[in-house]
Amino acid sequence: MTISRSVSHVVVPGLVALFVAAIVPSAVSAASCRSNDPTVLRNISYIGIYDNAVTLRDGVYEGEPFAPGGASRPRVELLDMHPVLHDLDGDGIDDTAVLLSESSGGTGKLTYLAIVSCRDGRAVNIGTIGLGDRIMIRSMAGQEGAIIVEFVTVGPAEPLCCPTRNVQNTYRLREGKLFLASSEVQGTLSLADLKGVTWRLSRLERNERVPEGVKVTAVFGEGRVSGSGGCNRYSAVVVETDPPRFSIRPAASTKMACPDPAGGFEDRYFSALQAANRFGFLLGNLVLHYGKGDARETMIFEREVPR
Repeated sequence: MTISRSVSHVVVPGLVALFVAAIVPSAVSAASCRSNDPTVLRNISYIGIYDNAVTLRDGVYEGEPFAPGGASRPRVELLDMHPVLHDLDGDGIDDTAVLLSESSGGTGKLTYLAIVSCRDGRAVNIGTIGLGDRIMIRSMAGQEGAIIVEFVTVGPAEPLCCPTRNVQNTYRLREGKLFLASSEVQGTLSLADLKGVTWRLSRLERNERVPEGVKVTAVFGEGRVSGSGGCNRYSAVVVETDPPRFSIRPAASTKMACPDPAGGFEDRYFSALQAANRFGFLLGNLVLHYGKGDARETMIFEREVPR
C-alpha cells in the first residue's frame, strides 16, 4: 500500500507537468504578443500596401516626398476603429483585424483591411487587402472564421465623392493568405440603413464632444427620428429626398427645464438636427452633415451597444 501511494503521488504530478508544459508555451506566447494592444498595433510593420513593408510610428508611416522638396508623399495611417478579435485560422487564438488608410497627397484615399496574428510570441501582420477608394465603412465583425466588412462604395457612373452602393464583403485566411471569399451588393444607401440602432451623439461639431453626463440619442424609424436631446424626449418628421440627402422638420419635444450643460446643449442639438441635410458613415459611426457653405458642420453618432 505504501508503494502504491508513493507511485500515485509521483506519476500524477509528472503527468500534470507534461500536460502543462504542452499547453503553457502557446498560451504564454499568445498573451505576450498582445496582438490587440493599441500600442502594439500602432507600432508594427504592415505588408501588402507598397512593394515593401511599412513600419508605423505611433500609428503613422510617412515616406520620402515623390519629388525633392515636394509636399506629396506616401502616407499610411492606422484608422481609429475598434479592432475586431476573431479566430481566422482555427488555432484557438483570436487574430486581430484593423483598418488602414493610404494616401499620396492627391484626392484618393484607399482603405485596407489588415490581419495581425501571434507568431513566435510577436504580433505580426500576416495579410493585408484593399477595400476601395474613398469608401464609407458601416461595420466590421468576425463571424464563423471570417471577417465581414460592410461599406458604401460608388455605383455605376457615380462620382468618387458620393458613394451610394451598399456592399458586404467576406474575407478569410487560407494557408496563411488573406483573400476575398465573397462580395454581395446590398442595394442603395438609404435612411433604412439607420434603423434598428440607437445612435448616441459623441460630437456636435468636429472638435466638440458632448458634455460629460449628457446623453443625446437618435433612433430612425419609418419617416421619423426620435430620442433624447439630453434633457427632453423629442420626435421629428424625416423626409428622404435623393439619398444620401434628406430634410428634418422642427422637432416636437417634452418641456422639462434642465440646467446647463444639458439645457443649453440640447437647444444647439435641436438647431443642428433641423439643419441636417445629408448623412453618411465614418468607421462605423453615423455622420449627419448640417449647415451650408463655410458654416457646414458634422455631427457624429456612435452605435449604442446594449448591455
